[in-house]
Amino acid sequence: MSLLSGKRPDITSLTQSRSPLYAAGTRSRASPARKVLWRALAACLLALCVSIAVAGTIAPSQRSLLDGAGTTAPLQRSLLDGISEQNLARWGGALSLSSFSSSSFANFFRTKWIWGSPGPHIRFARFVVPWDVMGAASGEALHFELLAGWLRDVRWLGLTPDVAIAQAEAPIASSAGELPRVPASPTAYTQYVAALLSYATAAGEPIRYLEAWNEPNSSGKGPVNVAHPSATEAAEFTNAASSLCAQHGCTPIAGDFLDSQYQRAGHEEVKEGATGMGVRYEEEYVAHLRSPLPVNWGFHPYAAVKYRTTETISSFERALPIKSLELWFTEVGVYRCEGGKLSSAIAQREGARYLDALIGSDFNAAHVFYYELKAPSEAQEALCPGEGGADTSLYSFTGQARPAAQVLFGGAIPTTAVHG
Repeated sequence: MSLLSGKRPDITSLTQSRSPLYAAGTRSRASPARKVLWRALAACLLALCVSIAVAGTIAPSQRSLLDGAGTTAPLQRSLLDGISEQNLARWGGALSLSSFSSSSFANFFRTKWIWGSPGPHIRFARFVVPWDVMGAASGEALHFELLAGWLRDVRWLGLTPDVAIAQAEAPIASSAGELPRVPASPTAYTQYVAALLSYATAAGEPIRYLEAWNEPNSSGKGPVNVAHPSATEAAEFTNAASSLCAQHGCTPIAGDFLDSQYQRAGHEEVKEGATGMGVRYEEEYVAHLRSPLPVNWGFHPYAAVKYRTTETISSFERALPIKSLELWFTEVGVYRCEGGKLSSAIAQREGARYLDALIGSDFNAAHVFYYELKAPSEAQEALCPGEGGADTSLYSFTGQARPAAQVLFGGAIPTTAVHG
């Protein structure tokens, strides 16, 4: 059976000490001339240290300059190096490699955003999949087809695959009854995610990074049927993901928290305290993690960019169990539209400049994934303006570059339509 044919395999078949400055007894008595030289060198070093200390007291960090900034100048070249794109496999219309590889937008993306100079040089592709994507075809057929197409297209683009696990879109039938939106146990999580990792490897595009659970601290704002794991459950899934990566050769990413749940002063959308899904959720999550603790941590700083503040990221960092870690912005975007309200072109550019500066700040994000390069459909675009519409896409459905794209690309890019 060809694994790239899009046919779902049977899940059961896939789950089977530093050296001293002077060595002892080797230091000789210094001559008078040498003593003078050493004293001169010591004086120079002292002056240098003093100048560094003084500079440190009067030069604010880039992080402090970011807070409240609205027109921070963009970096010479964006440090954006990943995309989180749910509809990448649909860029060519049909879910086939021939359709994708002949797509003008896919070729434009590969030429300009991956290989181009100047340009961000995108290296990673991220995809969020339901935890039960390898389950019965009656429930997750479309998601499986999108996953199969995504793996194939990511390989054609030459990008490194990163997969994030999420809630099931709908209960599906199985021999054990309906599967829940959130796995009932770490055992169930392990069984299905192991099958996913095995499938990707057999398809020739092994998953290199595994995000244990996408936005586990989401409060459920949005669709009525949004589901999320408790902090304890999310930690158990992260422990399971670490074990799976040890077996399958991937790198686990913990956290993946949504920053709008963290407290930030002076903003009307503060949720921490009302839901407890920010720092308190993170602390409970950390308390149930198994040693060795994860090194890579994901965060989604949408509110940080929207409100031009670093408060949410700082709150997240302070609650982390270790300080020597890799911080990933596994999802972030500049709102063209949120809650059905359109942002002006000026606001979009300023948001992109702030994001660019945020990436280059002393938070030192290891990798940054922009959410949605291209609007998935005309239907989504039609929601803006309108109740409930939200869109962070850098390009319209027809391939027209939006204001934020010009900033994040780091140079002049074509603005004409490249649809299809």
